[in-house]
Amino acid sequence: MDELRLMRHFEAVYRHSSFSNAAQELHLTHSALTKSIKSLEANWDTPLFHRTTRTVVPTEAGKKLYPMAIDLINFAKTVRTETQSGEHTLRIVSGPAILDTMIHPAITRFAERYPNTKINAETMPPSLAVEELIQRRIHLLLYNEATLSKMPHIDRLKIKKIVEEPYYVIARPGHPIQHTACQLPDIVQCDWVIAGFDNLFEISLPQETQALLKQNDFPKYRLLSQAACIDLVKQSDILTSIPKSVADPMIKDGKIDGFPHPESLQFSVSSAVLADAGSEPTVNHFIDCM
Repeated sequence: MDELRLMRHFEAVYRHSSFSNAAQELHLTHSALTKSIKSLEANWDTPLFHRTTRTVVPTEAGKKLYPMAIDLINFAKTVRTETQSGEHTLRIVSGPAILDTMIHPAITRFAERYPNTKINAETMPPSLAVEELIQRRIHLLLYNEATLSKMPHIDRLKIKKIVEEPYYVIARPGHPIQHTACQLPDIVQCDWVIAGFDNLFEISLPQETQALLKQNDFPKYRLLSQAACIDLVKQSDILTSIPKSVADPMIKDGKIDGFPHPESLQFSVSSAVLADAGSEPTVNHFIDCM
């Protein structure tokens, strides 16, 4: 039996902490899976699991092997896919605002060097995204720096700041907010729409700011598109925040009114990759293109 197949069996047992559940997933009998793991342990002359009648717990060797096993399995999948198609796919997950404003310009620059590389970019809750990264199912995370700093597995991530610029509050032209001092107590009394599900960013704010937001049941709406948030602002008395570079041309054209966020919040985007993953030229170049 080849070691790649044994790695798949080991990974399933580790992930499920159960031979029975892993065997069911792999469509194997319990005895066949047990034989596979024993074969792997015999080949490598080291136990990978402590077994009792009720528990399956990885040994220190098993814990060390697990991330490398995932790398090997995913590398094999990538090799097969790229051998069949002749193309490489770069998988990226980001926050909605980043997806709407930064990904597509970066793709244009990236394609000049890697025209045959496919890119799949999507958005999802940060806690799910980091699990996808840990499982080697994606290559790159792009989120607000404050969000990344609050993520689980932070010790396993290599984080690099890419962009930092002020957030602007935007409103439709003639919005009543312009007749106030435009401070936090003023703006939170309005209805707000936020691009995304970024509770991790919110808990990084000062305690008094968090209390004021909670008191005003902020925000009223959450959408997974910054473009949709901007359209909603243009059509109503709802407010949102967007990066200054996005707000400036629309303010200049008279499409919206805007002003710096009174809390001096920063649109601070950072990248995250696995610290123990090998250096991938396409990932590094995409980060540079941001």
